[in-house]
Amino acid sequence: MAALRYVPATTHDDVQALPGLLETLRATPPPEDGVLSVYLATPLVPVAGRAYLLSFQEGCRSLRASLGPEVPAAFERAVAQAAHHLAEAFVPRAPGLALFASGQADYFYAAPLPTRPAEEFAWGPRPALAPLAELLDAYERVAVVLFDRRRARIFTVFLGAIEEQQTLEDEEAGSPPARRPGGTAETHYAFRAGQGGDGAPQRAARGGVAETRLARYQEGRAVRHARRTGHALMTLLRTHRFDRLLLAGPEEPLALLRAELPRPLRARLAGDLSLATDASEAEVLRAAVQAAEAIERQAEVEMVDRLVEAAITPRATLGHDATLAALSDHRVYHLFLADTFAAVGAECPRCGRLVPGPGPCPACGAATTGLGDLRERVVERALEQGARVETVSGDAASLLTLHGGLGALTRY
Repeated sequence: MAALRYVPATTHDDVQALPGLLETLRATPPPEDGVLSVYLATPLVPVAGRAYLLSFQEGCRSLRASLGPEVPAAFERAVAQAAHHLAEAFVPRAPGLALFASGQADYFYAAPLPTRPAEEFAWGPRPALAPLAELLDAYERVAVVLFDRRRARIFTVFLGAIEEQQTLEDEEAGSPPARRPGGTAETHYAFRAGQGGDGAPQRAARGGVAETRLARYQEGRAVRHARRTGHALMTLLRTHRFDRLLLAGPEEPLALLRAELPRPLRARLAGDLSLATDASEAEVLRAAVQAAEAIERQAEVEMVDRLVEAAITPRATLGHDATLAALSDHRVYHLFLADTFAAVGAECPRCGRLVPGPGPCPACGAATTGLGDLRERVVERALEQGARVETVSGDAASLLTLHGGLGALTRY
């Protein structure tokens, strides 16, 4: 029966499970004895001896040494549980793996990561969720529509993969305009062309009316196709809520589609892609990921600019002291960190206040406990109070680093 502790409670093969895993870990009380958190690189290329096992063993060896002379028995059980999974059940399917083990059968979680992580090993009373939260923040769900007058191909892209695909065909394709007494539109065109003999002017006029009717029919058909596409996107928004909408296709049909989009979709329009409407799934994925990354970097710069401007008001903070105070007072609703942010700090065991350095707690005077990784605790605190965590990179990170690499928008 002792071997039951090695049975994983929840393992996933798909990176799409990561948002649900994060929510589960936030909502599930951790075991009293502690949790082993591992972020491991697991390259897909075959490596003799499975190098990720060696990395895991070395990481655990270093972590064990940091725990001091009396290593908790629960730690060894968690390591054994994780090692058993890696050796017996795990098959690399992605560049990385997130793993949370306790040595207990009802608390073991593992899921692939879409990018190679910075390897991390932690043992503590709570799972180390900051790397997972920051990774998810870097990925937005994007909807892509390849649209012309006959067909709409709809995709969602999330965590570096095509998540959903739907194709809408023009329901009226091949249907002729309704007949009127006196012949079809094609007959009227023949009269207009002078093929009817006597009465050509009158018949030409009839041909002009038929041509107008045909044009109106075709325009109405295109509008109905655009509206059906908009309705399909609204349904998708409810089932796979996306952050941005990208379009591709001929300009005239796209202009019509934009005009028919409901307001929630127009608000998510983020740009156009240079893709043919029959582009392959791989081409759609590559173009969407590149566009989303560029859009995200620009959006981060704009957000940090607004944060810096708002820092003169009571509704925003910049730097370690002010932001840690806001986190301690549960005032943060949007936390910003530079991707290079790293600092040590301390936490008051009596009132829970976070401070940027050693010394007595400024709130209650108690001695504080040092934190070797302030970043992890800052992200934990933000998640605990339901705040959004935004990790910025590139130009936005450089700007935020001028202010300590840390800031927040606050509730009051």
